[in-house]
Amino acid sequence: MINYKIKEGLVMPNLFKPIAHKYKIEQNFNVSNKITLFEGDCLDLLAKMPNNCVNLVVTSPPYNIGKEYEKKSSVQNYFNWQKKVINECHRVLKDGGHMCWQVGNYVDNGEIIPLDLLLYPIFNELKMKMRNRIIWHFGHGLHASKRFSGRHETIMWFTKGDNYFFNLDPIRIPQKYPSKKYFKGDKKGELSCNPNGKNPSDVWDIPNVKNNHIEKTDHPCQFPVSLVEKFTIIYLTKVKQNKLRI
Repeated sequence: MINYKIKEGLVMPNLFKPIAHKYKIEQNFNVSNKITLFEGDCLDLLAKMPNNCVNLVVTSPPYNIGKEYEKKSSVQNYFNWQKKVINECHRVLKDGGHMCWQVGNYVDNGEIIPLDLLLYPIFNELKMKMRNRIIWHFGHGLHASKRFSGRHETIMWFTKGDNYFFNLDPIRIPQKYPSKKYFKGDKKGELSCNPNGKNPSDVWDIPNVKNNHIEKTDHPCQFPVSLVEKFTIIYLTKVKQNKLRI
């Protein structure tokens, strides 16, 4: 089951053509759906979902900076709204499930507030366990004149409890010194690194979706497919499981 919330007027049918021939895309939520494409408020979608029905939540909420798909409000109002959404996502998440909250900075008159720092207390109050604060680095963006140009955002990865699945092998990267061996001790002469590759670390270099990006649609703030794919591969490759993309 894949659930999507698309802003009103921004549904992009071409984005779903590769999967439309294989799965029926439903507009109304049902736990038996393979894919739900929901147009509207994510809280309305979440309200229809039962407790403990999702293994993975991946989202990138608005940053409260006045984009065309949001209305800028006070930091406190933004915090209160995010708390409602996070609480609902926690409710539908299964024990051992994963929640990935990708955010950037709130900017007000040149001053920045990192949204991951603002929102962390909500997750902490829910007793969720932060496993990584992933840095998503990208090479393009707006140029600042009175501060350094922002070229990264963060993904807070939480689990609901300690009994969770994590599959590192599919996203390992080549070792820098693949032939390096132990030079002393009981393992002398054996490879000192994992032959399948090394851990890619918590800094991910993935291009953001700008005008000339191959994935670009008319959506004003598009999420790169490869970013979501990483989470899906790492957390859901053990069995067929459900994810919520909002």
